[in-house]
Amino acid sequence: MHQLTDYVLAVRTTGSPPAIEGVKSVDLVPGDDQDVIAATIAGLRASGLTAADFRSRVIYLAPEDPNCLVPYAALCGFAGRRVDAYAGGTVLEFSRLDPQGEAFPDAGRPPGYLEWGQVGGEDGGALPTVHVGSGAQQLVTPEAATVIRYAARLRMVPPPSARDALATFVLVAALRRRADDRFPYLSTGNEPAPVTKDDPTQGIDLEKLRREAAKYRQELRAGRRGADMVPPVPVSPHNKRIAEAKSVDVRTVLTRLGSSSDDGNLWHCPRPSRHSNGDQNPSMKVYGDNRTRCHRCDAEKVGPIRLVIDVLGVTPDEAASFILDSDRVVDMRPA
Repeated sequence: MHQLTDYVLAVRTTGSPPAIEGVKSVDLVPGDDQDVIAATIAGLRASGLTAADFRSRVIYLAPEDPNCLVPYAALCGFAGRRVDAYAGGTVLEFSRLDPQGEAFPDAGRPPGYLEWGQVGGEDGGALPTVHVGSGAQQLVTPEAATVIRYAARLRMVPPPSARDALATFVLVAALRRRADDRFPYLSTGNEPAPVTKDDPTQGIDLEKLRREAAKYRQELRAGRRGADMVPPVPVSPHNKRIAEAKSVDVRTVLTRLGSSSDDGNLWHCPRPSRHSNGDQNPSMKVYGDNRTRCHRCDAEKVGPIRLVIDVLGVTPDEAASFILDSDRVVDMRPA
């Protein structure tokens, strides 16, 4: 178990405990924008934090308020991983937890499309609502795991203490993990029933905040690379076409190959002959890096080009034509 003095950098925000003697501290104070996400990213920019800071041990000193989740979500997005936190007089070593959340079994995929769910808060209303244990008893029933894992959008009503709120948040994000942890909306539980999949009235979209923070980190990296003034290497028309094909959304390629999906993340494999059941259950997972993998057919994740080569038995050039020239799709399908 780490002590506060074991960390190299402590990140504070409004209402955080005092800085630790002998440990460098940085303040992430939200800006004045009325939009919480924009204000938090402005505070992140003003803090002076860099990606290099997260190569060492970093801890977040959380204020005693469930809203401590907002700066914490931004820090995780900027760091590209979970960050340890200090709350309720305890060091919470989230960076050491299993990243997958697969240890919690669920009750199976819901029979229909589950657009919204809620974890925590009062039961009732239009949303299926589930609960997890707080404190040391982080208990998740299979029924609760199903709602948390498969709901396209999830809002979370946190426990009142910062320590329990952080622990519940990290658990929920891990259960929803695809390529990365997927963050829920931070909710009061009093929002109106959602109308659409991207209803902005459901609280603070912590997943959007995570992505904006990750985007800012990429901006810093791009700026640092640009300072080197390395002359660009000319790209041949052939390689440019291959690169263009690789950048096409792999979901679009799966659709052209005859695949389909219930939720946009888990797809039917376009190679049903390799499956004993004809792939009646979706077996292909789509990841955030525009790659996919069928756990029955692929030893590792594959991109659009490699997927088409394997399914159609064509060359890389033919695969690029299949992806980029929609009028040639039918002609290139195997008989």
